[in-house]
Amino acid sequence: MATNIDLKAIDLNSLYQQGKPVQLGIAGGIIVIILVLAYFFVYSGQNAQLSQLRQEEEELKQTYTEKSKQAANLDVLKAELDSINGLFNSLLKQLPTQAEIPNLIQELHECATKNGLNMDSITPVAQNADNKAEQQVIQTLPYKITLTGNYNQISQFIRDVGKLSRIVTLNSIVLKRNDKDNTLTLNAVANTYKALTAAEIKAQTDDKKDKK
Repeated sequence: MATNIDLKAIDLNSLYQQGKPVQLGIAGGIIVIILVLAYFFVYSGQNAQLSQLRQEEEELKQTYTEKSKQAANLDVLKAELDSINGLFNSLLKQLPTQAEIPNLIQELHECATKNGLNMDSITPVAQNADNKAEQQVIQTLPYKITLTGNYNQISQFIRDVGKLSRIVTLNSIVLKRNDKDNTLTLNAVANTYKALTAAEIKAQTDDKKDKK
């Protein structure tokens, strides 16, 4: 039969005189208190740290998965970059050098003559100093052109310009009808492009530094 223990009636100074059930009960209570305090002061902090470590583990797993996908596509990205660089270098080779600009102007004259057009004028356009400062690798060289002919001749001229060995684009195109002979006058800006040399790029960079 279980014995009821009155803890209030126990004198701690005479605990050694108490019976075994009382001593065991008090010892058990002390152990429970110690375990509860240990949980709150030790294990609860470890649980919080463990939760943080688990969260960091999930983040690392997610990062690893993303990096793995990027690594798997690395060869494809390198191939695309090589293709872009190859295309860019190919386009650069189609840009005239400064020495080739007169020949290019001559080609425009020949395109007009071949199509029965009168090349009334072709003049370089003065560039704004601010625009020049913005150029980095490729410089635009604009020329105003004026030529006269019929619609079919002008259309063929525009197509032939697109087939030139060097890159030339026609912008700001304006067509006007001549009432006297029923012909058309084309006013446009023919842009060609020149790849800047390393020395020219360095000169532009130095000029920008001097202006700051």
